[in-house]
Amino acid sequence: MKTLPVLCVSLLGMVLASGAQAQTGAPESLRQAATGASFKIGDTQFRLAPSATVTAADASADPGQAVVAGKYALALGAAPAAAKRGLAAAPPPKLAAAVSQTGEPVVVTSSVNVYFDQASVLDEAVRRTGGRLTYASAIGGKGTIEFDSVQQALDAVAKLQGQAGIKEASPKIEQLENMVL
Repeated sequence: MKTLPVLCVSLLGMVLASGAQAQTGAPESLRQAATGASFKIGDTQFRLAPSATVTAADASADPGQAVVAGKYALALGAAPAAAKRGLAAAPPPKLAAAVSQTGEPVVVTSSVNVYFDQASVLDEAVRRTGGRLTYASAIGGKGTIEFDSVQQALDAVAKLQGQAGIKEASPKIEQLENMVL
């Protein structure tokens, strides 16, 4: 009977070791896949992971292969459900995976946060970029402009950064907790 406790401890060690490998595997793979366009928010540099897909986090994600980012799952090489079923091509993505310079995963949205001096500057920013204004606060000096894709949002950031009256323009992101499904 002395072998039972030793066996239990050994099995527990194997389970914990495989869980630790899964937790480091998916985030590290995502970090290595972050080879796309880069952008800054404040002092933090981010880089897109073009081979990653962003889907709603649920129990069907492949354990150890996806990083849970809030309500999203970030996985490498996973095709969108429409493509798997052979349906028509999906519209440009409104969400994309990115990784910060410190290795933290984030979800980049198709929106841009704009910090401005005067409300007229925000109106000009919307006209100049072709986006849709979804939020504006003249008192707070902040607005949000929505685009049809993450790439359009990143292109708009580049256009807006040099515009007079704009303090900062940056992609809107969702900070995530680094967890594995």
